[in-house]
Amino acid sequence: MERLNIALIHLAVRHADPEHNRAELIHFNRQAAEAGARIIVNTELAVSGYSFRSPKGVAAVAEPVDGPSVQAMSEIAEAAGCYIVLGYPELDPCTGICYNSAAVLGPDGKLVLNYRKVTAEARWACPGSHVQENSFETPWGTAAVLICSDTYYGLIPRRAALSGAELLLVSANWPGGSIDPTELWRARARENGCALVACNRTGKDLTMECHDAVSCAYGSDGSVIAEHSSPDSEVFHVELPLLDGRLISSRSERLAARVPERYRSIYLDMRYATDMTKWHGLPEPAPVQVHCLHELSSEPGDVSVLDSLLHDREKVAGLVVVLPMLRVADCEEATDLLLDAARRYGAVFCAGLEDMDGVTELVCCRPNGSVHRRSPERDDFLLIDLDHLRISLLSAEESHHPEAVTALAKEGCDLALVPATGFDEAERAVLGSRSIEQVAIAACGRDVSFICLPPVDHYRWEEATGEGVDGASMLIDVEKLRRKRFFDRIDAELLLRDGNVAARRKGAL
Repeated sequence: MERLNIALIHLAVRHADPEHNRAELIHFNRQAAEAGARIIVNTELAVSGYSFRSPKGVAAVAEPVDGPSVQAMSEIAEAAGCYIVLGYPELDPCTGICYNSAAVLGPDGKLVLNYRKVTAEARWACPGSHVQENSFETPWGTAAVLICSDTYYGLIPRRAALSGAELLLVSANWPGGSIDPTELWRARARENGCALVACNRTGKDLTMECHDAVSCAYGSDGSVIAEHSSPDSEVFHVELPLLDGRLISSRSERLAARVPERYRSIYLDMRYATDMTKWHGLPEPAPVQVHCLHELSSEPGDVSVLDSLLHDREKVAGLVVVLPMLRVADCEEATDLLLDAARRYGAVFCAGLEDMDGVTELVCCRPNGSVHRRSPERDDFLLIDLDHLRISLLSAEESHHPEAVTALAKEGCDLALVPATGFDEAERAVLGSRSIEQVAIAACGRDVSFICLPPVDHYRWEEATGEGVDGASMLIDVEKLRRKRFFDRIDAELLLRDGNVAARRKGAL
């Protein structure tokens, strides 16, 4: 099988020492090019190091896009006929503004593009435009550049995929600790159907230990191609499989499943929605117990195992039970069984039902006798107000789209329930990362389940898991879910367009 050689310069960057770092970059980029790399990716702020506390501090080591570091990489790219991505602190000589940037040099040594980090460092960097160009054509397909925490929010990588990217190149300075970036990067590859390659760093920055930082590569299905770390500077080569000389991608199929008309709410500016309860007229919040019940019986709606859970029923304001996607002979009969269980236990029961013809619907049965249904293929999102929280029902496919969960969050959804048959590791990463969009996630498969709460600050989401007999269970503080903070530097116009933007652009040429 043909393969594309990509080199990751896993550098021990010395803080605020551009002369030393530039010499190291020249050495290792030449080494990578001589070893046959067709694309070379360098770490975030490879020229300067990361931890600056003020614009004055970084200005002393920043340089313009035509400065010595970019020029040095240009010469190597031209000599070797390869692409080089260089992370550096950019100083705009016209304005004095500093950016966290990544320059892309082409095989002719010319600047292909200069990308500025959107989720920029608040202490010193000006954010890059959320509509700037970050994708470029290569002989193997379209690639796009992102910088470190640009991958934290799902809508920024999604914009790159919508612009045609089949390969995401990430320049990063992200040690392990509060959140493992490899989990996020794997999720971003899977949910966009794009291969992802991330170049991290090693060594010690001014305030961060980076010896455990991982450089990595993931296939378009989220499969692990490579994960490497080193205490010292090292060049890691990863090989991406090609088919007829092109990158293997499922981007088109993934994006074809989008339903942009359901995502309109993502453009809303929520800066004044400090109290989501009042803003949307939501049910008064109170703690709610959420429990995932695995398919332990061939009979749909057999919930006898819940008896052991109900002894502490009085301690909480409500109980929501999530079941997996159930294969049933008759959806109406299965719904009646779930409704009977809801009345008997005084709990809300939610499940997915798939009939013998493969037609699926998502149902929610309540103790008061009401039944809510939706077909993911035909119906818009459904917002269901229970006694103390607002929920919605999503299919596993819908949950792969950050636009969907962001829209629900802005419409006041507290909890999205995802019945499914099961989840592999990459899918679990995708659904867990959906909580970053400010909605709790309860996902239930036939023998595995997990409940994830939106993360606090830059930490990983809180998660309860269940396997085999024991389903995931969590007492959720709904009041905390109402304190939503949105990242709104997004390209809403692109995200809400229908169809493949890149295909339309090419068709117009």
